[in-house]
Amino acid sequence: MTAGGAGWPRPLPEGTTGRTTVALKEIMMRVPWRGTGTARRIHDELLAHRPEKQVSLLVNPRSGDGKVKALYERWGYREISVQRPSADGPVLTAMLRAVRKPAPAPGSAE
Repeated sequence: MTAGGAGWPRPLPEGTTGRTTVALKEIMMRVPWRGTGTARRIHDELLAHRPEKQVSLLVNPRSGDGKVKALYERWGYREISVQRPSADGPVLTAMLRAVRKPAPAPGSAE
């Protein structure tokens, strides 16, 4: 990931540049599959063997009355910027996390 590359704002937060990054585009679930854990399983499988160090995504913070952004936060993503990729499009939140989350500490509840 490089500052100013591919529409990313300048400057990027400390620690986000100089690391290989894969971009997650969309995971959409039909209503019967929502809330079943299927989206998380697809997400995790897509990332399981990626060589990159981090994964980024854009989300409309209004989607699902904020539930979609909150879901990504529970999955370990953090907000790094807001941006509007097109003049007539919505303002989106750029989020980032490590491709592989560190293993929980022994004895921790996760």
